[in-house]
Amino acid sequence: MNLQSEKLEGICCPREEVVAYLDGELSPREEMDLDMHMANCKICSDELNAQKMVSTSLEIFLDEEPDDLELPENFTKVIKAKAESDVSGLRESKERPLAFFISAVLILLVVIGLGTELETVWFAVDKFTNQFLAVGGFIWHTIHNVALGFAVILRALSHHFVYSSALSLFFILAFLAMMFLVLSRMVLRFNRS
Repeated sequence: MNLQSEKLEGICCPREEVVAYLDGELSPREEMDLDMHMANCKICSDELNAQKMVSTSLEIFLDEEPDDLELPENFTKVIKAKAESDVSGLRESKERPLAFFISAVLILLVVIGLGTELETVWFAVDKFTNQFLAVGGFIWHTIHNVALGFAVILRALSHHFVYSSALSLFFILAFLAMMFLVLSRMVLRFNRS
């Protein structure tokens, strides 16, 4: 076999099938064809041997259990605390203008890169936005109508109970006062953080 035929064989060699051959994913006919090919092709037989060595090395490496490697009990807590404390600069207000500037430059580069296709892209974005707003409007109106119906039913029920009993009026007022206190505390906590 001369150098020219080796180059041609290297081009036509089924290198992707070598890994499938090792994994047993080929049909018996494909295995027999590959065996016959590797009997005459040094490139493929070398590739098969290299893949076998890699596979054997990985199996040996993965089968070995590291005896000297022990993680501390609070390993995950320490890693989590370090990861949270290493996040720096994410909440600084001076970074917002820089982020806005970088975003604006990237948008400008995209617009320049699109060139004549900008009108087509803009039309697609406009169409998507209109469809998204239509679906969002439908969902909003559905939620609004359900809440309105629920409010009407509650009003009718409460009208019957509130005016028929002073005790039920007291419970409703106490409930509303408690809800007001809870809401005010939530707003105060939100404002503190």
